[in-house]
Amino acid sequence: MASQSDGRRSSEELSSASDSEGEEYFKDVAEFLHDVTSDVTRQPDTEEMHWSDIDAAPSVSGWPEEQSSPGLVSQILSTLSNKLWRTEADQIKILFASSVLMQFFKVWAVSAGQAILPWYYTLTMPPLIMWRIYTYTKQNWHYFCFDYCYFGNLAIFLMLLFAPSCPNLFILQFCIANGLLYTGAFSFRNSLVFHSVDKMTSTYIHSAPVLLVFGIRWFPEEASRFWHSSFPTEFAPVSLQWNIVAPLIFCACHVVFYTTLVYGILRPGKDVITSFRYLKNTPIARKLFRKPRFYHFMGMQFFIVALMSLVTLVTYTYYWLHVAQVLCLVAIVTWNGATYYVDVFRMSLVKKKE
Repeated sequence: MASQSDGRRSSEELSSASDSEGEEYFKDVAEFLHDVTSDVTRQPDTEEMHWSDIDAAPSVSGWPEEQSSPGLVSQILSTLSNKLWRTEADQIKILFASSVLMQFFKVWAVSAGQAILPWYYTLTMPPLIMWRIYTYTKQNWHYFCFDYCYFGNLAIFLMLLFAPSCPNLFILQFCIANGLLYTGAFSFRNSLVFHSVDKMTSTYIHSAPVLLVFGIRWFPEEASRFWHSSFPTEFAPVSLQWNIVAPLIFCACHVVFYTTLVYGILRPGKDVITSFRYLKNTPIARKLFRKPRFYHFMGMQFFIVALMSLVTLVTYTYYWLHVAQVLCLVAIVTWNGATYYVDVFRMSLVKKKE
């Protein structure tokens, strides 16, 4: 292949060198295929060669180093990553393109492919949560994984699998998704930063349940088409019991679980970050409370759940109001993403050049 210096040649030089460049291109392709086949078919001597001896691509996502000899699939992936994922710039390009394409897919799924939504959620949520637990544990952020957001996603996941046709439980799912999960995108400043796996995962955790219940609520027959059981076609009317009381009870269960596990049993050290330690230093927490305490944090959770449950009384009933609520979430995470690219990412590039 022609190098970047070849691209800067004059047109006369390019025309005279076209034959040699063609030969170089086919030579590079042949070398690439030879490297792949030789690395795959070669049987390494375990006494002389280890996984670390293979030229690995720059560590991008923090995978642990393998200590044993790799299998066939691992060798193929390693070789391909060496050839296709050479620099940090390649990483950004691939992640950015993949994330943008995924947003197009979700827009299509919500607007015209609602039958895909239940499968999309159930197939993507578990691996993303497991990846989040792994990466956050390495950074001492794993206590975030006990938060309401993960508790709520687990409840929606289980109800989707085992009780999809129960109208009352769907109201609870609707309130969970459009309650603290919805407002969590605002509290934690979720953003569409397309090249960041961490930020896109956070946005997914708070927005995917909202899109899921939107598709089921307003297009139940289409959403049921490929699912193992039909969703309710006649939904239960709004009620104090299921729109207000049930979400508050669910929140109370999480508060008891979280307080007992985190502060009663585990008792994290000062070097570990929890959601309370993170949120108490935010500007809004400082404005609301002079000295934020844990009971302030839990009290705010109950307040937000009660407030958003009242909102669901109308968004559950009126289609266009629910559309407006979803668009508000999309606008916020898009704005936060634009802010990141203009104010943070741009400045980091400037500092690297300096």
